[in-house]
Amino acid sequence: MLAILVTVAPVFLLIAVGWTTVKIGYLPGGLADALNGFAVKIAVPVLLFRALERLDLSTAFSPPLLLSFYTGAFSCFVIGIILARRLFARQPGEAVAVGFAATFSNSVLLGLAIVERSHGTGPLTPSFGIIALHAPMIYAVGMVTMELMRRNGRSLTETLSVAGRAIIVNPIMLGILCGAIVNVTGHWLPAPVMAAVDMIAQAAIPVALVGIGAAMTRYQLRADLPEAGMVAALSLIVHPAIAFVLTHYVFALPPDMVRAAVTLAAMPPGMNIYLFAVMYDRAVNLAASAFLLATTFSVLTVTVWIYILHHALPG
Repeated sequence: MLAILVTVAPVFLLIAVGWTTVKIGYLPGGLADALNGFAVKIAVPVLLFRALERLDLSTAFSPPLLLSFYTGAFSCFVIGIILARRLFARQPGEAVAVGFAATFSNSVLLGLAIVERSHGTGPLTPSFGIIALHAPMIYAVGMVTMELMRRNGRSLTETLSVAGRAIIVNPIMLGILCGAIVNVTGHWLPAPVMAAVDMIAQAAIPVALVGIGAAMTRYQLRADLPEAGMVAALSLIVHPAIAFVLTHYVFALPPDMVRAAVTLAAMPPGMNIYLFAVMYDRAVNLAASAFLLATTFSVLTVTVWIYILHHALPG
């Protein structure tokens, strides 16, 4: 267990660097915007472009793999909404924001780093298959559900149109689409261009992790800790547990696919849950608290899940 914690520790240490340097005033608070802007709008899309343009699509997009991961994700979405409504007396729109927080794991900025450090490069191919659908699927479901549950929402047709446009113009989605087009068509880019792509892609994860830490200084744990704890439990325990049972016991997938699905499912919620809550002005404080609480606890829970995977799978 200690060896596994040491393996994933550098990932969380980079988050700590971002948090500490901003918290003590060594670096300015605006660092979070700059780093996260670079990561989300340039570096991560380039990283995903590079991954998709050379990806084995038939291996990456395995239906049982995707079914296992997203069954867990959307189960947490539904459970989160039900518990928010019945246990915490949330209004319908607020309950959707809570469910979204329990669903949207930090699969790119945090997940890829931990997958590679803890399991090597083997699980990266199925990981990219999951990630390619992650943002568009969850945002689409979250936005449509929000509009349907809010009494002052748009029509379903307009909602689908708005969700579609938001997904298509998302920089991460553009990187995925461009990489997939290059992969399918075989129109490779010149060597100097790919060298620049490689350089930017190598910076993506470290920059993103420091940016996450810097952003964490802006938020505080508030009074809704029990609800934030519920979100953290769904994200850190229930989602990976469902993914593990389905990939390993139901579908008997290859070990690298199991590692990819469970590790990505075990990631805490990312900043997207806060952005979603702000977009609709629903459960904003809860989103911030859940982000902080789950990210903090994930140091332990991620280590436990990797320990389970190491002992349950061959190789």
